[in-house]
Amino acid sequence: MNMKPLEADILAALLGELEALFEPIDRAWSGTPEQFQAQWQRRDKHLGRYDWPTPGMLPWSNPGQDATERKRWSRALNALEGQGLVKTAGSEVGLTAEGLSMARSLVGHLQLEDALPGLDAILSFIGTDHAWTGGKGSPESGWVSEASLAGFDPWPKGTVGKERLSSYSYWVEDGMVPLCIAGLVEDAFRMGFELPLYRLTAEGRALAEERRDTGKADVKAWKSLKDRLNLTTSRTDLSERAINTLSVTREAALHRLEHAHPLQTSRVKHPVGDIWPEKLRHDGMTA
Repeated sequence: MNMKPLEADILAALLGELEALFEPIDRAWSGTPEQFQAQWQRRDKHLGRYDWPTPGMLPWSNPGQDATERKRWSRALNALEGQGLVKTAGSEVGLTAEGLSMARSLVGHLQLEDALPGLDAILSFIGTDHAWTGGKGSPESGWVSEASLAGFDPWPKGTVGKERLSSYSYWVEDGMVPLCIAGLVEDAFRMGFELPLYRLTAEGRALAEERRDTGKADVKAWKSLKDRLNLTTSRTDLSERAINTLSVTREAALHRLEHAHPLQTSRVKHPVGDIWPEKLRHDGMTA
């Protein structure tokens, strides 16, 4: 990979910003209403929904500490733009499809095509005991819990003071985030249940059904993704540097999101309501 360190740093930093934005974090019930509105608005802006300007762009400021350093960073950014890996608009920078793929390769994260079996997995749960729906007449449907996607009951029993699934479901997030970034899946949280729920968007549903109808669906590939994500691969010095940059940038981005304000106060999204997995309804455990 013939890439200069500063160029790799920029790609990794942008990926860190992007993954932080789409990381499933409960801002609806564990955060504040302002945090929740700020999060979904920034996600929809990036995905080009509604009429927010500059979709696909992320905040970026030149990290150079003096004029010489700032010039080096600017040259690196210009080089990436010349290679078709980023796009710029004022103080914002965005990853192109090629740039996003390159950034993921640098840090060893899943490519979108690797995560597509996640669509098949979600679709396979629709209409089963693992599907979460609202009460009679509720429009809320199509949600599947992280627990189901990890191979467990949709609402595993919890123990006070312990995580419901510990580390057994963390790999699901690694597979879902690329799908969320692509606008194929969305996440949400239900009050009283700390694990994220996932649902196919209209675009994701269409693609999942197309994969099913054309014989491309592969639920087994989703189940085997856990082992693939646990593999340890060799890293170059450039990759190690990029991974560190991504980690630092991601944490900073998450911190900023905790204090972010909505882009427009007049636009309000409501969190999911009193939804339950069908399994609990059949077992008589819901109101």
